[in-house]
Amino acid sequence: MGKHGERSMTTQLKMVLPGSSEKLRISDELAKCFDSGDGGAGMTAFLVSPFSSAIWQVEVGRDGDGAFLGRRWPEFVEAHGISVGWFLVFRHVGRGMLTIKAFDGTFFIKEFGQTLTVPGLPAAHIETGRARRPQFLMPLFPHWMDKMPIPAEFLKRRYIPDEELNRRKATFMNPSSDLWHIDLEKDGSNVFFAGDWSKFLKFHGIALGQALLIRYQGNMIFTFKVFELTGCRRKLVKQGSRFQLTENSEETYSSRDTEQNEEANPSQKNSHSRSWHCHHTLLICDIKNLSNCNCLQCLPRWFTNEIGFQESCKITLKSSECQRSWEVNYLVEKKGACNLSAGWKMFCQDLGLKEGDKCTFNVIKRSLWHVDIERC
Repeated sequence: MGKHGERSMTTQLKMVLPGSSEKLRISDELAKCFDSGDGGAGMTAFLVSPFSSAIWQVEVGRDGDGAFLGRRWPEFVEAHGISVGWFLVFRHVGRGMLTIKAFDGTFFIKEFGQTLTVPGLPAAHIETGRARRPQFLMPLFPHWMDKMPIPAEFLKRRYIPDEELNRRKATFMNPSSDLWHIDLEKDGSNVFFAGDWSKFLKFHGIALGQALLIRYQGNMIFTFKVFELTGCRRKLVKQGSRFQLTENSEETYSSRDTEQNEEANPSQKNSHSRSWHCHHTLLICDIKNLSNCNCLQCLPRWFTNEIGFQESCKITLKSSECQRSWEVNYLVEKKGACNLSAGWKMFCQDLGLKEGDKCTFNVIKRSLWHVDIERC
C-alpha cells in the first residue's frame, strides 16, 4: 500500500457476470493497493458499504487467473442485492479502503435504502446511500456512437426540469474545464445526446466499447469519466487540439506533502478543514453595482458557508457563452459581507453584462463556478 502516510488512487469498473457473486476478478493494479509486502498472502480490502458506515473486510486473493475478491465478498453481494448485469465502480482511497458505486440494469446509480440489511449492523444505524450527484454509466454500443440516450430512470426521477430539457441543449465539461455544447433530441419520452455527440467522442479519443460515467452537476451541465474495456479508468490528457487517453496511473499523495502545502498556503488549509457536502450549489443573482468604481457582486453568506469558504480566496468562472475563463477574487470583509471583487468587472465587460441581468452560479468544484446568463 506504499509508505506510511501515503495513499494511491486506483479506480476500476467491473460488470457483474455469472459467478462474480462468489469471486469477483479485479485488476493486478487494483490488487497491488492491498499488497501487505508478504508476497501477496493475507491481503485484505476494507470495503465501505455504500449505505452505511459499516466496513467489510474482504479477502483479496490470487490464483492462476489473477487477483480476485474472495472470502466475505458473497456476503457483501447478498446484503446489498447486487445482481448479474450490474456495473460496479471500485475506488481505492488509501490504506486499503475501497469505496464502491453500483449501477443497476437501468444504468442509473443504485440508491441503497434502509430496507437492506447488513449483518451485525442495527437498522437504525443504516443511512440512505444517496449519491451526492445524480449519475449514470453508459457502455458505448455501436448504435450509441452517433447519439446516446439519457437513461429512462434518470429522466423518470426528474433531475432535469422540463423547462431545461426544452432548451434542447446540454453542456459537457472535460477535465480541462473546456465546455462542449451538445444538442438534445427528443423522441416521445426518450431524450438523446445528439448533434455533435460523435465529434465530442472523437475529440476526446473515446472509442467503441469503452464506458462513460456521467455525472449531472445541475443546470444542464455534465462531467464525465472514461473507462476502458479492461475496466481501468483512463485519464484524459490534452495533446495539442485533441485529448489522448492515458494509462490509469496511480496518484500518490503524502500526508507530509499536504501539511507542507498547507503551511505554505494557509487559505488552502482552511478550505480543506472539512469535507464539502454542499447540496445547494445553485444561486441566482441580479447583476448590480456595475457603475460602482469597485464593481462588487454581493453573495449571500449562507451560499458561501455551504461551499465552505471561510476567508478570501480566488475562484475561476466559466460561461457557456465563451470558451475562456476568468479568475475572480472572493472577498470576505471584516463586517462579514461576501463579494466577488477583482476580476468580476472584467468578466461582466467581456460578456456584455448589464445591471438587471441575472447570473446563475453553478458550483462545479469549490473554486470552479459555471455561470449561466439570462439577459433582461
